[in-house]
Amino acid sequence: MKLSEKLASLNRENTVAELSGMLTVAESDGKLNHAHVSISWKGKRLVSVDGYEGSVEINELASKYLSADPFQKDTKATPRDRLTCDSLWGRVRQLYTDSDVEILNTSIYGYLVVIKECRAYGLSSNHPMAVIHEWNADGKKASLFDFTKDEFKKLWPKGEPRSKTTPKGDGEASERWSASREMVQQAVAAGNN
Repeated sequence: MKLSEKLASLNRENTVAELSGMLTVAESDGKLNHAHVSISWKGKRLVSVDGYEGSVEINELASKYLSADPFQKDTKATPRDRLTCDSLWGRVRQLYTDSDVEILNTSIYGYLVVIKECRAYGLSSNHPMAVIHEWNADGKKASLFDFTKDEFKKLWPKGEPRSKTTPKGDGEASERWSASREMVQQAVAAGNN
């Protein structure tokens, strides 16, 4: 199967599990699943994954990851899904870091790609590379551990949130209570998947 087709087939609910399986180094059937980065002759950051044909731009893969259910305001993601998504953040970020090394190892692209990306994206705060590197201030990664008040109280009846926010979206405001990564890990260990 082509990697581009696999990414296109992912939906909001299965993105984290599928990408985790594709990008995490794990032994399955005697083979290692692993992602490799390269730079195209046009200076695009590409990723290929063992077991899939072809490659896609890292930005395409990162955009799909950032559209996953745990990042959504109306998520029903379990604490385990949120932890998996949080762990996957570092792997997606590493793809960009590895591609930075590849760019620097090429003579001309080391300068041209950086200029091209800054011009094309203007370091927009919603560009996947800016979000993954946390260059923007929207706290996308931190939102993985935001819960509704009811969800929070169900998971941690006596716990106190790290913070409370009331983001507005779709004309509605809903209070979100933030847990720490450690709190979510404890909830999963206690069987609250």
